[in-house]
Amino acid sequence: MSDAIALLARIATLTPYFAVSTGPVSGEDWQPTSTLRDTDVRNTLVSAVAERMGTTEMRVAASTVFFGYAARLWSVAIGSVAVSGRCIRLDPGELLWRGDGSITHLHIERPRFGESAAVEVLDRQVGPLIAAWGDVVAPGLMWGNTASALAGAGRMIGDAASPLVDALLDEPRLRESLDRSTGRRRSCCLFYRTPSGGMCGDCVFPSRPPA
Repeated sequence: MSDAIALLARIATLTPYFAVSTGPVSGEDWQPTSTLRDTDVRNTLVSAVAERMGTTEMRVAASTVFFGYAARLWSVAIGSVAVSGRCIRLDPGELLWRGDGSITHLHIERPRFGESAAVEVLDRQVGPLIAAWGDVVAPGLMWGNTASALAGAGRMIGDAASPLVDALLDEPRLRESLDRSTGRRRSCCLFYRTPSGGMCGDCVFPSRPPA
């Protein structure tokens, strides 16, 4: 366990976005990330983000919440593998979250190493979450967010992450989400539909479509 704690402290120095706190917790603020699959928890998060973004489209806000969470998961997974060759376990019952209207902090009381990054992120976390959120936002869009977040996490780390990112983008659930020759997505995250939204660098659209 001490090795996993030290690794999480090390990857947190890359950027605060990679940070996962550790140790005992008290109070009711922290929840297992498995609760994100609960309809009421999801709707509360999505409604808060929709209000902050100034949109009435729940699918737009849900996409934003999902994208941010996927990016955090990949940051931990890719960061830990790039630095140590091992992936931190991201069990939904052990990985905790809290936040005021969004998922702003992650915590593991007793961190340990798990299986591959694909298992920890896609099997344990993302796949079940997509199944639970599919009534709000299209699953294909969320897989696109997952692939885009993976590529973004890899860029934050640099060359050390490239082989792992490339291998994960060949994973069947992600393979069709990005055009590998251009780096562009094959779906849109919908951010352009917010009042202040623009086009992402990997957007499927060459220019902003009509709202």
